[in-house]
Amino acid sequence: MNNPIATGGPADGSARSEGPSMQALLAVDSRPVPKPLLDNDHIHHGSADVPKSRYTSAAFAELEKEFVWRKTWQMACHVDELPKSGSHVVYDVADESILVVRNGEGTIKAFHNACLHRGTKLRTDDGRAASFRCPFHGWTWDLDGQLVAMPGSWDFSHLTADPTCTGLPEVQVALWHNWVFVNMDPQAEPFETYAAKLIEHFADGFDYSDRYIAFHAVKEVGANWKVLMEAFSEGYHVIATHPQIVEFTGDDNSEYATWPGDKHVSRFLNGFGVQSPHLGPIPEQQVADAYLAFSQRARGVSQVEVPEGGTARPVVAEIFRQRMGTHWGKDLTGVSDSEVLDAILYHLFPAFAPWAGIGQPLVYRWRPGATPDTSFMDVYRLAPVPDGATERPAPAECTRLTLEQSWKEAPTMAGLADVFQQDMDNLPRVQAGLKSSGKQTVTFGNYQENRLRMIHRTIDDYITRGLAAEGRAADELAPFAVPPG
Repeated sequence: MNNPIATGGPADGSARSEGPSMQALLAVDSRPVPKPLLDNDHIHHGSADVPKSRYTSAAFAELEKEFVWRKTWQMACHVDELPKSGSHVVYDVADESILVVRNGEGTIKAFHNACLHRGTKLRTDDGRAASFRCPFHGWTWDLDGQLVAMPGSWDFSHLTADPTCTGLPEVQVALWHNWVFVNMDPQAEPFETYAAKLIEHFADGFDYSDRYIAFHAVKEVGANWKVLMEAFSEGYHVIATHPQIVEFTGDDNSEYATWPGDKHVSRFLNGFGVQSPHLGPIPEQQVADAYLAFSQRARGVSQVEVPEGGTARPVVAEIFRQRMGTHWGKDLTGVSDSEVLDAILYHLFPAFAPWAGIGQPLVYRWRPGATPDTSFMDVYRLAPVPDGATERPAPAECTRLTLEQSWKEAPTMAGLADVFQQDMDNLPRVQAGLKSSGKQTVTFGNYQENRLRMIHRTIDDYITRGLAAEGRAADELAPFAVPPG
């Protein structure tokens, strides 16, 4: 294993690992790759350390609640979870609860999930209802958020005299590739500009409109939401955390794209079917054999031969292309090797991460927990609606895992559970170490973890602007702020 400790070199994020870059792999793909994969700008976000207190402080978590979670676009659910009039989903984040509902006309709306009388949560679970009745005193709202019943209304003339005071406060809604996004800020910029790069790339190269939810699980995790999110945002940890995949994973050769003027969208592109540069050179046949032995998609496949002078990627990609095409009832003949093999993971600030391509059809969502030491992660697996299907399959039921449970207890997660659990085993240790009284900062790499620093700077930008808008002192952020440079 090659593991030299380098000295010197550029600190501007321009250094790269030895081995083939992702753009070099895309250039020799057996099929044309989607145009968005060639858009790979890198904007350096500095080398400054990040204060540990951003992960552990209740005061900083409160700033995030107020100026990040209440001001940004977040994925609340999928349209398939709202199939009929009255279908509703409860989206809880930080101290907020949003009720997303399909009304009588089929329109999707979202409201703050709290009774306007004394604050009782109207719904705690997803389901279907003709109206939303408070279980405490019986105030009732219709599917458009209008108050339709109030026991003892004679005692509330001061409220009913102004009907605008009795409707449930509405939340902004946007739809993108059948995902429902909400934003609690009535002055927020439109989703179309907020997520412009994501929208552009998926319109030009990836289509989610024919996907349905084949698997969904949510797990409570013993770490801050940023610790959790960061564990799924870089390939640098593979060599230590997932050593079983290094024979066929180009971890250090991963590509991290950030774009000028865009603080909301970034991308992580990790190549598969190519060895890790941490290893000494190994035969391409060994790369293929290791990948096929690991992958559930290759179950039952006898050993294949990599042609002399050839590489593992197109050989493995063709096997996966045929098997997935048969399983899904899709013709995948023209789909590139990269879309079949690679981890193409986009990130929309603050906490939505859809995979592009077809080989890893996953979507992630992260949310803060009740304290800075806990969080929640949703994992969705998507599958294409089979060609010729007369209707969309119903979405899989959500499995909810407690802090103590393992991803291995989520039905149908299959081989992914082992890899995810390796990450989960790290996270409580990370959270505990962040409370050490030794070094008071976290250090990020200049390239492989550049996106993480970008996300922290974006958090600070939202908090800074929010404090200024309310005439509050910037000193509230100062102890936690990421330094310039």
